[in-house]
Amino acid sequence: MSEDMLAKNPTDFEQFEADLLQRPRIRKEYEALQPKYDLIRALIKRRKRLRISQAQLARMIGTQQPAISRLEAGDYNATLDTLFKVADGLGLDVCLRARRKKESREGVRS
Repeated sequence: MSEDMLAKNPTDFEQFEADLLQRPRIRKEYEALQPKYDLIRALIKRRKRLRISQAQLARMIGTQQPAISRLEAGDYNATLDTLFKVADGLGLDVCLRARRKKESREGVRS
């Protein structure tokens, strides 16, 4: 972290995040991860709505609770198979589609 960032001494996480997102490289990385975290949030929301614990979900899909915890924390690069199993266990479908990125490189055509 730069001295400028430390000197600002943000008072809350939202301000800290907003300051970081002003930096183009950080914003680009953040936006690239957005779909992953949107999916994770949807899975967590559904599990909680169904009042299913991580351990119960793990048993339902044939895995262990720490695997569900890692998936929900975003610390784990889950396979598509795992994501589909979790979604199915929660009564959800996962829809994947390939599409052009919002910001494409100049001169590159798809």
